[in-house]
Amino acid sequence: MPLTGELEHLPIVDVIQLINSTRKSGTLFVYSRKGEGQLVFDNGYIVGASHSNEKLRIGQILLEAGIISKEDLDKALAAQKAAGENRKPLISTLLEDCGMSKEAAFKSLETLIEMTVVEMISWTRGIFSFDVDNISVTDDYRYLPEQIQKQATFDSQMVLMDALRIYDEKVYAGEIEVVDEPLDQIPEHLDQHPEEEEEPEELILSDEILGLADLDKIERKKPRAFRSLEAFDPSEIHRQIIKKALPGLPAESHTEIADFLSELSSPSLADEVTLKTASQSQAIVMYAKDELLQHAVMTVCKREGIMVFTTSDEQDLEVLISRALEKQLDPILVFDYPTAAENAFDKETLIATRRHIKEKNPRSAIIQLCSSADYDFSLHSLRDGIRTVFPKPLHSERHDKFTSDMIDFLKSFQAYIQGCFNDERRQQFAKLRNSLSKLKSLHKAPDISLAVLNFVGEIFDRSLTFIVDKNALIAERSIGIRGNKLDGPSAPLKFRVPVREDSVLSSVICQGEAYFGAASDSQIKEALFPEIGAPVDSKILLLPMVCNGRVITLTYADFGDRQACQVPIDYIDFFSGQAGLTMENALFRKKMDKN
Repeated sequence: MPLTGELEHLPIVDVIQLINSTRKSGTLFVYSRKGEGQLVFDNGYIVGASHSNEKLRIGQILLEAGIISKEDLDKALAAQKAAGENRKPLISTLLEDCGMSKEAAFKSLETLIEMTVVEMISWTRGIFSFDVDNISVTDDYRYLPEQIQKQATFDSQMVLMDALRIYDEKVYAGEIEVVDEPLDQIPEHLDQHPEEEEEPEELILSDEILGLADLDKIERKKPRAFRSLEAFDPSEIHRQIIKKALPGLPAESHTEIADFLSELSSPSLADEVTLKTASQSQAIVMYAKDELLQHAVMTVCKREGIMVFTTSDEQDLEVLISRALEKQLDPILVFDYPTAAENAFDKETLIATRRHIKEKNPRSAIIQLCSSADYDFSLHSLRDGIRTVFPKPLHSERHDKFTSDMIDFLKSFQAYIQGCFNDERRQQFAKLRNSLSKLKSLHKAPDISLAVLNFVGEIFDRSLTFIVDKNALIAERSIGIRGNKLDGPSAPLKFRVPVREDSVLSSVICQGEAYFGAASDSQIKEALFPEIGAPVDSKILLLPMVCNGRVITLTYADFGDRQACQVPIDYIDFFSGQAGLTMENALFRKKMDKN
């Protein structure tokens, strides 16, 4: 019987991490009212994907990524049409007839898988089934020639990391709307009929359903599991892992630990956790062989919306760290304690690995787990520059108290890791970095101006953009002034505020420098506050955006109904400066297009 469940209880992010951590092979079928798709796994690695979204076609992906030209695509499609029944997959045709490189072919398949996962992340309702007896990559997913296909295995954690980043960017850009899908809108053909025992109907996957319009047609059968789908119980996974890791532990201890982990992985947190994970600026990379420890820490981190990746291989550890840094995620490394248990790390090897990683990544924080009785190892770790030494429960040392020790350890680890990830300055920097990344993709003046308003609006309670005219400011879009801040930017307000030469407004416009201080200027009190209302605290921000040597917009912000607090003025000013440069590029590009 396949592993089956509902996305409401176990979101797709958790399903993929579960398959990866248990190193399972098979095909994951996912159905939602928004579409349907498949991911194919081999030993926990993703090796293939398909999706009903017509935009996710391999030819379209190659074209949008600039890997091939429209002429190359047309040429390959014509060659396929001429070959008739003997036609080869699209990528094979592009490789042989259009000069596409093997690296580009490999990258295109990775992009296809990432975008398939991005689509699935937004599905909050639906059903899934993981069929361990069905690995159809060799026959059904022949995107690449056989010699390249053997190499086309993608680390599920890396794919997930990229997909979550892309998902977050699409949500920010409004390309994906996060809504709670009603239960009664699951497609009728996915409705469950436990009383029916008929054979599962055969479904032909067309080119359109696959999202790969130019590949050979394939067939597959819808898993029988959906005929008698039972709600998936995540607590069963906890019990299985605990039983496997500690077979000698009493049954009541298994239950106590499993209940605690089940409480941490409460289904009500699923949607919130997925979204929080997508916007994190850090990730935990864990180096351990203890499967129970890996699973327990992963459960804690999911509760906090923290991405966590685990490995017991030093080479994989370096790859995980490198990829995290490439994706602008600061890795916090967690090293397991070396014990005498079979297949565990020995001290000499672990210390050497830790030093090697520290030398290559001197800025990365390392948390070392240890035995509370191993005094020498703890001090040795601190001398090596470890951020902290964290006591780990060991069944071999305190078997009579192991259950309570494990629960206390997880509670303490949860509290500690919250502090690591909730550092205010780090979070502010993450917002700056993410906003700068999105700014790069903007090419229109209104979008760039709105990006500044949104950035300021995340920090202040009220914000408003003004267009700088000759002798006045013209009110544009605002956040939190004529409505709730959560409603986002409003329509243009259009009122005008005159600019006197002796005012702070004139000073900011002339000098092009931000002002953060008391609203003591009489012009602001007499001309602006009657339009928007005066804030409780007089401290305000006036942020100019300079383009081609002059201020073209001025963003006003205050704290609304609450007292003022410390804000990262340096980050705000830097972002506005980058926005001004982006505006210059956009205007120059527009001028060149006209010529």
